[in-house]
Amino acid sequence: MTEHGPTAVPRRDAEDWEVATVDGEPRVTIHWTKRPRNRLDRFLFDLFGTDRERELEFDPVGTTVWRHCDGDHTVAEIAERVAASHDADRVDPVDETLAHFLMRLEERDLVRFEESGPAGE
Repeated sequence: MTEHGPTAVPRRDAEDWEVATVDGEPRVTIHWTKRPRNRLDRFLFDLFGTDRERELEFDPVGTTVWRHCDGDHTVAEIAERVAASHDADRVDPVDETLAHFLMRLEERDLVRFEESGPAGE
């Protein structure tokens, strides 16, 4: 995992996702297959019969972030959108909260980053 600055552009790497309305708010659910990172992981998955199919449901804040990880928005733009769309008590400090969330998505191979802003910047 690497650190990414405000001009980095996150892009979704998961193709199997859907949006549903729960309690009047949109929620994204992602379905993906967890890939073992090394031989030990593969061995343990096989030994314990671990199901590799995963499902992750986001809350409204995570849904906002996920929908904007489209390769067209920088980390800074996503932070602005999150701050404007959600209660400050829930997301402050928005830069740290967003960075942590994006790192977790990257660790799961659900997003990847382009290190420069979109064309024209």
